[in-house]
Amino acid sequence: MLRVLTVACMPPLRHARSAVALTIVALLVGALTAVERPSTVSENQQRLVSSSSPTNAGKVYRWGLAAWKDEFRPRLSRAWAVNHRKLVRNQNGMLTLDGTARSGTVTATVKGRAHRYGRWEARVRGQQWGRGHRPYHVIWELVPAGDYRCGGRSIVISDFTVGSGRANSYIRTAPRRQFVASKARNLGNYAWHTYAVEVTKKRISWFVDTRVVMTERRDAALSGTRFKMRFRLAGAKGARMNPSRMQMDWVRYYTLERPNARSVAAPQARRGSYAGAC
Repeated sequence: MLRVLTVACMPPLRHARSAVALTIVALLVGALTAVERPSTVSENQQRLVSSSSPTNAGKVYRWGLAAWKDEFRPRLSRAWAVNHRKLVRNQNGMLTLDGTARSGTVTATVKGRAHRYGRWEARVRGQQWGRGHRPYHVIWELVPAGDYRCGGRSIVISDFTVGSGRANSYIRTAPRRQFVASKARNLGNYAWHTYAVEVTKKRISWFVDTRVVMTERRDAALSGTRFKMRFRLAGAKGARMNPSRMQMDWVRYYTLERPNARSVAAPQARRGSYAGAC
C-alpha cells in the first residue's frame, strides 16, 4: 500500500520540481534584463547628449551673450539692406536669399553696426535646383563699412558651391593680397554648417562647426578695417545660373570682452594674390 502511494505521489513531485525550475529560470532572466536596462538607457542618454552638443563656437569658446543677433522671426528686419526685395525674405525662421537663372547676385547686408574687432558667427546652408549651368557661390562675409565695390579689403567667412566638398575662407587686403584657408565639409543640399571669424588687433581666427581651422597673425593680413556683415548668393555676370537658395538660421556678433575658453592655435593661411581687387 505504501509502495503504491509512493508511486502515485512521484508525478506531482516531478511537476512541482519542474515548476520551481521554471520559476527560477524566469527570475534569472528577469534579473538579467533588469541589469541590462540601465546600460541601454545610458546609451540612449549619451546619444541625446551627443545630439544636443553645441554647434557654435560662441558656446564652446564661451564668448558670452551676443551684442547683436538676428534669428529671423517673424519678418525681415529693417536692419537689412537688400538688392532684390522680392528675392530676400524671412522664411520659417531663416533668412532666405533666392537666386533664379537670370537674377544675378542677391545680397543682404546689415546697415550700420560696423566693427573693427570682434567675433561674427552664422549658421548657413545652400540648396540648388537643376544642373547644366553655372553654380551660385554661397558667401558669408565681412565687407568695409564705407563705400565698397570690390573685394580688396574683406574677410570671407565662408564661400562654397552647393554640392562641393570644401568651404573656403579669404582674408583680403590692399592692394591685392589674399590669405586662404579651407575645410572639407559635406556641402550638399540642406547641409547646415556654422562658420565664425574672430578679428583682433594681432590675429584673425576662422572657425568651422566649433573648431578653429586657421589663425593668421601676419601684419599683411591685418587691415584694421571697420567691417559690416553681408550674405551674398553670388552669380556670374551675364551667365545663366542654376536656380539656388541660401539660408541662415541665425547670425550673431560678439565683442572681445570675454577671453577664449580654449586655445585658438591653428595653422596659418596660404598666402597668394587676389585679381579681383580694385
